[in-house]
Amino acid sequence: MIQDKTAPLYTMTIGEFIELTRQTVQTVLLEHATVSTESSEDEHFSIAECARFLKCSLVSIHNYKKKGLPYYKMGRKILFKKNEVLAFMKNATKRLCNLAKKNAQ
Repeated sequence: MIQDKTAPLYTMTIGEFIELTRQTVQTVLLEHATVSTESSEDEHFSIAECARFLKCSLVSIHNYKKKGLPYYKMGRKILFKKNEVLAFMKNATKRLCNLAKKNAQ
């Protein structure tokens, strides 16, 4: 690895360039993976944003709240955590599939 950062670039061998490029790409990918994981866990939706995310109406969101969709109130504002919305919808889909199987029998 190159220790002297003031050396001209043209003194770098092809092997050194390949190794430097590999390390740079790995570093950027690792940083991106860390940032995207943190931001998606902390993402919050308002009712309108949640409806857009799920591609449904505002009335459907209120119905999901009545059925147990977790939400948080901050004053008059209602917020939903993205990971909790996804978990609720996954469980709701499983429940509907199980119910349909029971009704079919």
